[in-house]
Amino acid sequence: MKYQALGNDYLIVDPRYGDTVLGPEPASEAVRLLCDRHYGVGADGLLVGPLEAPKSNTPVSLRIFNADGSECGMSGNGLRMFALYLAEHHVEQWRAGRPFTVRTRGGDAEVGIVDFADGLVRVGMGLPRFTSVEGNGDRGVGGVAVPVAGEGLDAVVTVTDLHLGVPHTVVFRDRIDGELAQRLGPALAWHSRYPDGTNVEFVRVHDDHTLDAVVWERAAGHVPASGSGACAAAAVAYARGFVGRHVRVRMPGGEVEVSVARDGRVSLTGTAREVMRGVLSPSLRTELVDRRAAPGPSERRGT
Repeated sequence: MKYQALGNDYLIVDPRYGDTVLGPEPASEAVRLLCDRHYGVGADGLLVGPLEAPKSNTPVSLRIFNADGSECGMSGNGLRMFALYLAEHHVEQWRAGRPFTVRTRGGDAEVGIVDFADGLVRVGMGLPRFTSVEGNGDRGVGGVAVPVAGEGLDAVVTVTDLHLGVPHTVVFRDRIDGELAQRLGPALAWHSRYPDGTNVEFVRVHDDHTLDAVVWERAAGHVPASGSGACAAAAVAYARGFVGRHVRVRMPGGEVEVSVARDGRVSLTGTAREVMRGVLSPSLRTELVDRRAAPGPSERRGT
């Protein structure tokens, strides 16, 4: 099956329904082929789960992979898609909004379906951990000047780093667009400051309850939207005093609502929907099986 959220699309492979072809440990080569838009099915990533039979009071385990074969600790968009899948195919009670927990490599996320028919889902993304505290220290979260290969404003970029399931780097600018993401995104995502890479959000404060953002992900490049990226942008903007606790984050692929609780925990609300269901051809299945002999998922962590 394929789902999308704000233009970010994932394939869902459910190992509960027999042989997944990918095997118990998806090889990075097989993941890349399956997600390839020319030679495979095509997607930004792959969701493998539920790994055990879902039960109402037990966390549901999920593994998340990016199109490049790397494993992803957390994905706000992916979690919303997976929640809708679970509610339709496994636990009907979850359609009415009963909360449940999804367990990922990046931590547990509490999920609740706000409106099943409209695909509206709320995801608790957890407590941000700020990893850069130098700078002006607004509410304990300041910016750090990072030199990059560029001129003018691009020569030194002021960033705020945090971890929210995966690493993020937030950059505030008065003007943002795709060209900015293409120009500075790669330089920051794999800067020597970040040996494992980082996901970069370029953010403009529109008003005290609205942010605009464009995103460069370390594993996927310039993407139309990112759920965890929107949360990172809102968390930093709130910590810096730019916005209140409830924020609308607008991205090229669409918008989401982000809330920051009094204890600092961040939650995300947005839509997702199913795109298609299908069966892999015998030839593609054979090639995926062949690639299972390749090395396992990349050690490089994804979005």
